[in-house]
Amino acid sequence: MGCGPEVKEGFDLLLTELTGGGEHRFLVEAGSDAGADLLRILPSRLPEREELEERRRLLRQTAEGMKRSLPPGAASVLARNLEHPRWQALGERCLACGNCTLVCPTCFCSRMAEKTGLDGTRAEHWRYQDSCFNAAHSYIHGGVLRHERGSRYRQWLTHKLLHWQAQFGTPGCTGCGRCIAWCPVGIDLTEEVRVLGEVAA
Repeated sequence: MGCGPEVKEGFDLLLTELTGGGEHRFLVEAGSDAGADLLRILPSRLPEREELEERRRLLRQTAEGMKRSLPPGAASVLARNLEHPRWQALGERCLACGNCTLVCPTCFCSRMAEKTGLDGTRAEHWRYQDSCFNAAHSYIHGGVLRHERGSRYRQWLTHKLLHWQAQFGTPGCTGCGRCIAWCPVGIDLTEEVRVLGEVAA
C-alpha cells in the first residue's frame, strides 16, 4: 500500500498501544498543530526509552507480519477494467453483508432520515451509518443505481484504490486487512486486483 504500518503524515494525534511491562498505556504523538495543542492540555508525561523501543519493536513485528500487498499500479489496473466480467463473478461470491465497510477505518458511508415527533411539533435530522453494499445506498430520485452486488463491490474497491487516490493523492485503503479477515466468503481485495492486473496484461 505504501502507507504503513508506520504513519508519517496526515494525522493530528497518533496513538500506539503499548502493553509491555504488565501495563496498558498509549504512546501519543502529535502530527499537526491542532494535535500538539490538544496534547499540551492532556495529562501526559514524556515517554521512557523502553517505551520508544517497544514502539519500534511493534512496528518491526507488524511490518514483518504483513503478508499481502497490492500490485504496483493498482489504480490504473482498476481504471482499465471497469467493465470486466470479474466484477460479476465477485458479485456472485459477495454476500453484500457490509462487514468490510463496518470494519474499514476509512469507510464513512451514511444515510439521512427525518424523524418527526408523533405530535408533529418537532422533527430531527438523523444520520445513520450505512454501507455502499446496501442496494438502497445507491438510491436516487427514480430508483437504485447499483442493483448488482458486483457493481457495488466495484464501486467500493474503485473508491478505495482509484478515486480516493485521484482526489487525495493517497489510497483510501490503510492496508490493515480487516476487510479480508472479516469477509465471510474470503474475498481478498489484493487477490482481486492481482487477477484483474493479469487479465489486463
